[in-house]
This record gives sequence, C-alpha cells and structure tokens, in this order.
Amino acid sequence: MITPLTLIVLNTRPYRETGLLVNAYTDILGRASFVLKGIRTARNRAAASVFHPLSILDTRTYLQTKRDLYQLKEYHKVHLLENICTNVLKSSVGLFMSELLYKTVREEEENPALFRYITRAILQLDSAGDELPDLHLYFAVHLCRYLGYAPNLESYSQNRTYFDIGGAFFREFPDPSGGTFNKEDSLLLYRILTCPPSEARPLSCCGSRRHHFLNSMLLYYGYHMGKIPEIRSLDVLHQVFL
Repeated sequence: MITPLTLIVLNTRPYRETGLLVNAYTDILGRASFVLKGIRTARNRAAASVFHPLSILDTRTYLQTKRDLYQLKEYHKVHLLENICTNVLKSSVGLFMSELLYKTVREEEENPALFRYITRAILQLDSAGDELPDLHLYFAVHLCRYLGYAPNLESYSQNRTYFDIGGAFFREFPDPSGGTFNKEDSLLLYRILTCPPSEARPLSCCGSRRHHFLNSMLLYYGYHMGKIPEIRSLDVLHQVFL
C-alpha cells in the first residue's frame, strides 16, 4: 500500500552497490528506515543530496507489514533549509541534533508531540541568530521531556542547586560519587528549563562550559537509557564554538 508520510532524515549510509539507506523519524511510524535503490549514481546525484541530516520530506511510501525497510516511491522537501545546508555553524549544530536523535529515539510508533518538537527545532535552527551557539543545549534538555525523563524543575530552590542524575531532581548537596551535576551545570540546566524552547535566549557561556554541560547531559541520558550515547559530533561542536 502506498501511503503519504513526512519524514525527518537522521542519517544515511550506502545500501548495496547504488542504493541509499535512510534512517528517519516520521509522523506516523515513529522511528523507521527506508531504502532508495539506484540513487547513488552520477545521474541521481541531485536527488541523493536531498537526504541531508534534518531534511524534512513529504513522501509517498510503500508500507508493508512485517518489514524492517520501507521503500520510498516519491519524495520532495517541505522546507528548503538553505541556511542549515550552507552555513558551517548551523550544519554542525544540525549534525549534533540528528545524531542525538538517532542515538536516543527508538520507538517505532506515532508520537505527534515529539514530531512537532523536532520540526520546530529544525526551523528554529535554520532561522537562528545570536542564540545559535546555545540551541543544541536547549534541544538536548527539552528533548528529555518527550523521551519520558524530564528534569523536575519544581524541585529547584536557593538551597537545592545540585541536579541529581538518577532522581531527576535538584538537591541540597552534591553526590560525592558523581551522581549529580556540578553547580555550574545545574544552574545552566535550570536556566534552560525555565525558558520555553521557542524562546531560546543566548546563555552567555564559553565553549568549554557548553562542552562540559553537554557531557553532563549525556550522562543523564545514559542513566535512563542504560548506556551513555556516543555522540561523535560533540567534539566538532566544541571546536566550532570555542
């Protein structure tokens, strides 16, 4: 059965001699993988370029039950996303966002709220101005809400300023065994949680602070996933936003 669906590209890799395997997040299937046959040829080079990370595509897809790979019949971009494609800084942030999604979102079921959140974040990145160096921090924090382990903002107070990784709440004293964010990362987390994703403001922090904070967030993800996600693009971002 041929079904219309919208997909967000997370990553791609070669499939057999001339095919392309597309890992994506979709509006009706959740996480899904698609195959395009014969697209990695000189004649189809322009078509293959459509499938860059975070590209949003309207498609017509062969949906068959009990299949691990779906086949795309037709596809076209919903948004051009020219800035993400041409701006090195934005493409670097986009790579981190797509890799984080690929490593953390596993559910193969419809989740309209998550799909809308990712779509808004992509469009926000494409149009970003002064807040650009911090958008991936906001994204990493607010994504937790849709994955089922949102930090408890209400637990923060003047006396409870250390974020507990296992309990997802703010506590009075740090954990000597390393089960809490340090005070700087905890404050940064609180600042992000109190700001709606659509209203992201510059956080005025240095590159090393961003890098340390994101590593703390990956520890938090890892606790709830059972394994710390390895995000290779994190080091690239550190170099870009030093």
